[in-house]
Amino acid sequence: MKSLKLLLVTGSLTGLAFCACKKESTTVPVINTKPMTYDFEQTPAWQEEFVGKTLDTNVWKLHAPGARQDGYNDTTGMSFDGNNFVNKIYSDTLGGVVKHHAGMIRTIQEFKYGKFEAKISFVNKSGSWSAFWIQSATMGNPIGNPQTAGMEIDVVETLTNDGAAHHNLHWDGYGADHKTTGYITGNLGVNSGNYHIYTVEWTPAYYKFYVDGTLTWTYSANVSQRSEFIILSSEVKNYSVGSWAGPIPANGFGPLDLATTIMKVDYVKWYKMK
Repeated sequence: MKSLKLLLVTGSLTGLAFCACKKESTTVPVINTKPMTYDFEQTPAWQEEFVGKTLDTNVWKLHAPGARQDGYNDTTGMSFDGNNFVNKIYSDTLGGVVKHHAGMIRTIQEFKYGKFEAKISFVNKSGSWSAFWIQSATMGNPIGNPQTAGMEIDVVETLTNDGAAHHNLHWDGYGADHKTTGYITGNLGVNSGNYHIYTVEWTPAYYKFYVDGTLTWTYSANVSQRSEFIILSSEVKNYSVGSWAGPIPANGFGPLDLATTIMKVDYVKWYKMK
């Protein structure tokens, strides 16, 4: 994290009378160069624990429904077991055409700053990835001003091939002006099916990313200053071998009842910044 730079500006004082009694010692002010930090409330101001059997449409909505990448976003692979939001990727064939089903939900409410936390289990196959992220509705508008336009904040993205947590940031839209940066942790067993807790602290000055309470990445060069919504997603795209998510398996992801590409979300919480 970059420290704040303080500039000390001096100027001449004229026309002022000073007492010439004795020379007073000059006190040099102590400048605190410690990077700015923020605190957060201990109790979540908003939380979703998925205790019901259906999606609460007062809180969530389907995000980017229909064809997306090489998949099709719908709710057919989504279920709720009373403790988790379960999001499966699967394939079926209709009229000789193979369709790969995935799903994405987003909050209706937008949030600005705070600590965002989710407890999630991931199992991805080649050609798929899943994520917990925060998105601006105006990302890329205006170009060159991510503070105003907002950013895509990927708290965690997961792939099949490395067990790592991928923290990524995107801004200036998804076209020719698109910019991105990120950090990849070591193998933390993220794609093992075990639950881990993923956190980002978003403040006016920085983002801090955590996995299971351990700080993994800090970024402060560009920070969104506008409200954004939370997204839980799984996606499909047929990448080439060795790139990003890799190729979709030749036989797809299997039918829904046998699907093994699964994202399970125990909870999502948001803590206000003090």
